[in-house]
Amino acid sequence: MAGRTQQQADRTRRKRSRTLPPVYTGISGSFEDKDNDFVCPICFDIIEEAHMTKCGHTFCYKCIKQSLENSNRCPKCNYLIESSDQIFPNFTLNELIMKHRGKLEEKKIKVENNIHGGSTNWYDMITEDSLDLPNVNNLLEILQTKKQKLEADNQLSQHMILKDFLHNVRQKKQEQLDQLQKELSLIDEDLSKVEVMISETKRKFSSFSDHLVPNGFDVATDNGSQDGFNGSKNAGKPFFNTTHAARRKKVDQHYEDLEQCYFNIRQKKLFEFEDKSNGLDEFTESLSKFTRFSSFRPLATLSYASDMYNGSSNIVSSIEFDRDCDYFAIAGVTRKIKIYEYDTVIKDAVDIHYPVHEMVCNSKISCVTWSSYHKNLLASSDYEGTITLWDAFTGQTSKIFQEHEKRCWSVDFNRMDPKLLASGSDDAKVKLWSTNTDHSIACLEAKANVCCVYFNPESRYHLAFGSADHCVHYYDLRNTKQAVMVFKGHRKAVSYCKFLNSQEIVSASTDSQLKLWEVSKPSCLRTFKGHTNEKNFVGLATDGDYIACGK
Repeated sequence: MAGRTQQQADRTRRKRSRTLPPVYTGISGSFEDKDNDFVCPICFDIIEEAHMTKCGHTFCYKCIKQSLENSNRCPKCNYLIESSDQIFPNFTLNELIMKHRGKLEEKKIKVENNIHGGSTNWYDMITEDSLDLPNVNNLLEILQTKKQKLEADNQLSQHMILKDFLHNVRQKKQEQLDQLQKELSLIDEDLSKVEVMISETKRKFSSFSDHLVPNGFDVATDNGSQDGFNGSKNAGKPFFNTTHAARRKKVDQHYEDLEQCYFNIRQKKLFEFEDKSNGLDEFTESLSKFTRFSSFRPLATLSYASDMYNGSSNIVSSIEFDRDCDYFAIAGVTRKIKIYEYDTVIKDAVDIHYPVHEMVCNSKISCVTWSSYHKNLLASSDYEGTITLWDAFTGQTSKIFQEHEKRCWSVDFNRMDPKLLASGSDDAKVKLWSTNTDHSIACLEAKANVCCVYFNPESRYHLAFGSADHCVHYYDLRNTKQAVMVFKGHRKAVSYCKFLNSQEIVSASTDSQLKLWEVSKPSCLRTFKGHTNEKNFVGLATDGDYIACGK
């Protein structure tokens, strides 16, 4: 008896449907599929007895009736409704709602049949009393077969995915292997060439050494007992061994960069049948330049301050050589431009050096630059925004430009057009000047303070300037409305930018980084780190092969 009661209770629990949870604004059953066109704006349910107000909105009859008893305005648009007689039946909408309700009922019946019908039939069939043991075995066999098929399909799918993955991995590794084999073949070829070069050099050196020692003379092989640089302490350290070891150490420190440089130069050989450009010689030259120097040696010391003992500031803001490197100018916050002769400074045995000429400006000087055509022509920019042209050999002013509204940071002569020069200022303007006119001939509007401006050394129409917006802007003067390229990557103001050649620019920033750019590509080619500069403009110089900056 107790067992039957328990079975009835279990069946009752199984048949009892779960209460649908409220979803939309707490309204039960609101998860059902409802068309927004048929929903009453008051009760948020499908409209019952659709009635329309004078303003055109439709509601349930009961809802609008009750709403007008509390307020004489439309619940939707707040339109004034004087009485409840001003609502009218919406017969067309009622017919559409009836059709919609019919579709909802059909959909609900189908869903219930799909959810409950199959499981109920299964359950009834299994619990049927007429089901005997052979039928049960047949069912088990069918289910076991179905299970095995599903497991096999699942396993096959996993194996297919694994096969595709391994195939892709092998393909990529094969491509890497092919590339590696090409690189190894190229390295072996270059290595053979280098070994031949070494053999020829040793053979020539050996024959040259034989001519240095006449017949009948014996070469001393002992170390001797004398002291000094040529004494026994240094006899076992030939120059070749020491320099070779130092160069190898430097190569080891930058091995990865040099390896990348080698393959970048030699990649033409990897993809072409003929190496039209002798890449090995090019890399040899680069490697030689890289390992040639290891330290700096001061040649002379110059004092820029007029009186170094009075505590006044003696900051040097600009040092520039003329076109032939015969003279160089020093300028800074003392408002003086000092011209020195290079050979005299280097060869003078006395450590006190005097300038050949000295010019005094009206304000602190930010930059000086020499003309590449007129050897005596020098331009300077100062903190008042003035651009001054000087005769460096007489110390006299030849022309003054005063159009910048704020401090001018940079000035530069065009190397292809000796009459043209450009200047950049804190007034966010780059002005172009001609030595034949008294006023600027063009102006580039920047969005931030301009910190530096330089012409392309092989073009009269292209210039680059760095600004406080962290970017380097490259312009064609034949179209000043838009920059040819904007190089982005620095995190702080760009203090300097210089051309290594006609296609490459190096920029310095107060983010303690130098960046190398190609004028035709917006992305940075290389970033140079290692120095610290977070505040001051410390200078930047290049000869096309080497780059020097302050710290």
